[in-house]
Amino acid sequence: MAGESRTGALKDTDQGSQPVPRTTQPLTREAFAAFGQVLMAVGDEAQRQEFAATLRNFRPQATLNMAFLLSKPSNPPWQIHALERHPYSSQSFVPVQGTRYLVAVCPSSAEGEPELDRLVIFVADGDQAVTYHPNVWHAPHAVLDGPGKFIMLRWDLGNAEDTELRSVDPPLTLDLTP
Repeated sequence: MAGESRTGALKDTDQGSQPVPRTTQPLTREAFAAFGQVLMAVGDEAQRQEFAATLRNFRPQATLNMAFLLSKPSNPPWQIHALERHPYSSQSFVPVQGTRYLVAVCPSSAEGEPELDRLVIFVADGDQAVTYHPNVWHAPHAVLDGPGKFIMLRWDLGNAEDTELRSVDPPLTLDLTP
């Protein structure tokens, strides 16, 4: 697939196929701040938030890629089969016709690999947008309830440097019960 770089396998030997014993949490600006930004309306009044997100591009020759996504949910149990990151660009998902969606993130090790034992799992409401900072490992976009329409923004060159992927083997099975 264009725009994806080397794919390695991450082993999660402690989890097997059992649900991950991690608590999901609502997506808030404060809880997500280390990984990126959350955009959402505050209150019921009409509002416009200027410069609401800090979008980053570390390759001047890259082009802004605005993609439209129609995401369909999978059935439980939900699993994470891969993690991805974008070393040179932030990535934003903006709901057009939103539904709850998964936002699973983790920091990088000193070697630059995802730290699965520090995975944090958020559940975003259908009216929240997220922007991942460059270099943040995250699960691919996945809706949880019904179909959702989203705009994705990221700076790309259309080559292997755009996205790094790591498969998770075995997949992480998530228990998303509140």
